[in-house]
Amino acid sequence: MNKSMIYMLSMALVGLSVLAGLAMWTDSLKANSYVSTGELDWEIVSGPTIWLDACGLEPGYGMFKGNDWNATFLPMPGAAQLDKDVGCTNVSLIDSDGDGDYDTMNVTLVNVYPWYYTHIAFKVHNDGTIPLKIWRVVFDGHEYYEINEAELQQGVEVDLNGDGQPDILVWWGDNFGKQLHPCQSADISFDLTILQTAPQGASLSFTIYFDAIAWNEYYTPSTVTPIPDKE
Repeated sequence: MNKSMIYMLSMALVGLSVLAGLAMWTDSLKANSYVSTGELDWEIVSGPTIWLDACGLEPGYGMFKGNDWNATFLPMPGAAQLDKDVGCTNVSLIDSDGDGDYDTMNVTLVNVYPWYYTHIAFKVHNDGTIPLKIWRVVFDGHEYYEINEAELQQGVEVDLNGDGQPDILVWWGDNFGKQLHPCQSADISFDLTILQTAPQGASLSFTIYFDAIAWNEYYTPSTVTPIPDKE
């Protein structure tokens, strides 16, 4: 094979490599554009949302009966069911931004007392077009991330009625920072315990809402800062 033929073949191979590289770059660019312009959307799924001691249950023992639960094992997790039905828990889901998806829950604890315990479990679903990560929970005007896990082994104490004394102990876990692709879901749960300094027989109401973030923008701040009240 003469030198001119070798040169022509070499140039042809270079040309093919450039075209292949251009095609790959174009595909990558389209993929990145799709990520940057896709829809970030998620929801709390109403059907699987469950909680202990729901208001209106018949008295009795078991997960779906109305006898109260007591945080007998604190600071360890878990609770024991009592032989009385005094308090109850109600949870309602809210679409706070009007996009048709539930992103917030309002929790009302009715006629509760120290060491009353309840547990709320629900499912978060990615109904957008890009991957996302469950980013933070906002409770009583403060934001919490997965980075708080070491700080919250026993939960965070919250003053709900503004008297300077904590009323409730909240602990959460499960799947903060987890990446969800479109149509995927993940479970999240909360433990709520009424503290000794809460008013006896009180009805306490509070709102918890959640944020997700695009998978490629995920981060966890090194500090926890209060944020303005959500309208």
